[in-house]
Amino acid sequence: LKMMMTGPGGTGKTHVIRALTALMSLYGCSHRIRFLAPTGSAASLIEGMTIHS
Repeated sequence: LKMMMTGPGGTGKTHVIRALTALMSLYGCSHRIRFLAPTGSAASLIEGMTIHS
C-alpha cells in the first residue's frame, strides 16, 4: 500500500500516521510500515525517514 497525504498544518496528517502505527503494532506488523517525508524535520515528527534516504 502506498499512500500520500498532503495538506496544511493542523489537518491531522500526523494523527493518521500515529493511528496507522498503533494499528500495525496491534497486529504485530509495525516493522512492515515505513513513513517518508520530504525534509528531515518533517521526518522526525513522524519518526520516519527522508524520501531520499
